[in-house]
Amino acid sequence: MEKVGGRPNRRQDSQRPFLRRAGLYIGVAFELSATILGGPLVGYLLDKHLGTSPWFLIVITALAFAGAFARLVRWAKFFAKEWDGSRVEKNDTAH
Repeated sequence: MEKVGGRPNRRQDSQRPFLRRAGLYIGVAFELSATILGGPLVGYLLDKHLGTSPWFLIVITALAFAGAFARLVRWAKFFAKEWDGSRVEKNDTAH
C-alpha cells in the first residue's frame, strides 16, 4: 500500500479494480460499435468508388457483424473467467 502524506492511501487501491473494469467495458463498447459502423461505411465507399451498388455494402456489413459477434463471444468468455475467479495472473518473476 502506498503512503500519501505519511498515511496509507486506501482510496487508490480500492479504485484500481473499478477503473480497470470501467476501461475494459468502455473498450468493448467502442470496439463493437466501431466494427459494426465501420463495415457498412467501408462497403458504401467501395460501392461508390467501384460502381457496384449494393454488393460490397452487403458483404462487408455481413463480415463486420460476424466479426463483431465473434469478438463479443471472446469478450464474454474473458469476463466470465474474471467473474468466477478462475483467471489467475501468472507471476513469472524469480523467487
